[in-house]
This record gives sequence, C-alpha cells and structure tokens, in this order.
Amino acid sequence: MTDSCRVIISGVTGRMGQRIIKALHQINHITVVAGVTSHDNKHVGKPISVITQNQSDTAPIVSVFDGLEADVVIDFSQPQGFNAVVDYCVLSETALVSGTTGLSQAQFDRISQAGHFIPVLWAANFSLNMQIIKNLLQVFKQKNQKAEYYITETHHQHKKDAPSGTAISLAQSLTDQQQLKILDQHAFNIGEVRINSVRQAEVPGTHQIECQFPHENITVTHIAKSGDLFAEGAVKAAQWLVQQGRGLYDLNAILLA
Repeated sequence: MTDSCRVIISGVTGRMGQRIIKALHQINHITVVAGVTSHDNKHVGKPISVITQNQSDTAPIVSVFDGLEADVVIDFSQPQGFNAVVDYCVLSETALVSGTTGLSQAQFDRISQAGHFIPVLWAANFSLNMQIIKNLLQVFKQKNQKAEYYITETHHQHKKDAPSGTAISLAQSLTDQQQLKILDQHAFNIGEVRINSVRQAEVPGTHQIECQFPHENITVTHIAKSGDLFAEGAVKAAQWLVQQGRGLYDLNAILLA
C-alpha cells in the first residue's frame, strides 16, 4: 500500500474481520479509520481494542459509513449489509476488496456495475494457489469432454452459508452452467457438478475436487491451515488494488502483475 493508506474494515467483529486487523498490524503506514458492523452489535460505539485487546487499536466500531473517508474498504461482512458497502464505496470513490459470500445474483451485478466507477476485487477465496487450481480446472474442462466432477467442501461449524463461495466458484470453472440447484442442506448441483458440504468443528476450509475421466482419476485437495491465509491474501489484494484504476478485477490480475 502507499504511505498513510486509510482502511475501513467491514465486518470487523467477525472471525475474518479480526484476522484482517491482525494482518494489517504487520504493515507499516496503515491507518485503520474504522471498523463497521451491524447496528445491533454490542461493540458499536467502542474502539476496536475491545475485540483485539490491543490498546493501540483506537479506531471506532460503527454501524454506518456516514462521515468516513478511506482509500480502501476490506469487506468480510454479511449479504444483508453488502449493498450499503458497495454504495458507500461508489459514492465516495473508495476501492473495495470483498470476500463476502452468499451473495445474490443481483448483488454480483451490483459489483460489476461498481467496477465502472471504482477499483473492485471480489473473491470467494483469497489464496492465490486456489486461483491457480481454478485455472487448472478450466483446462480440465476444455480438454476433457467426457468427465464427471465432484466437490466436497468442509468448513467450521460457524460458517453460515452452504455451499461455500469457493466451492461454487470451483464448480463454475468446470461447467457452463452457473445456477446453483439445492438438493438438500448438504448437497448441491451446478450443472453436472455435484457439491457436498460438511460443517465440522473448527476446520478453516478444505476443498477436494475429484475429477473422473474415462481412463484416469485426478483428485485435487486444498487445505487451509488457518484463516490467516485468507486475511493476509485480502490485505495483499488491497495493497495491489489501491494502485489500480477503476475496473472489476479478480485474483488472476494479481497473479499476472
């Protein structure tokens, strides 16, 4: 990031929001302007230090963006508050990095429109290696007309959405279909790609993609050892994004930078 870069953390009281604060502590010349959370959160009106136990975290926790000025918003909030995040960024010409999942198609359309006015980067997963896996799956799809694909995603029991945004994006790399079909609370289809969701203890995130070809099987597994992986990836994405012009970006743009 450039010197004295100002950051707003949207979803600051959540698991990822707290990891974002930790990741930002590792970077010099960063000013956290505020943390934003839902209006009914018990920490509204208090300093961020109440959740980090770090007395140097003096930025306030607020429930609205009114009056805030920043260079970038790093957003890991909930779908119900996402529109307000995008609207603030567009109206204030603030860059937006978001990892909020469970969004509707209308909200994805909103992201695309925002890219006409500000730099925007949305990703379901901020591991660059996961992006490389998605690129590999696209090659599998192009070169193997007769194949079956199965994805199993396992996450901690606190995760609210299923299947994971990462599993959806992996499946979309393997089929021209984009619509999610719900079979039950643990099983889903996108096109002919089956997704199974498991919620287990404190698992940060595991994705296994089984590729069944006529004469061979290939299984690709990505295991996140800690949620810090995604927080650090999002912060690095923000470092890159604040130097870009308006547009809609993905992690491939960072891989190619």
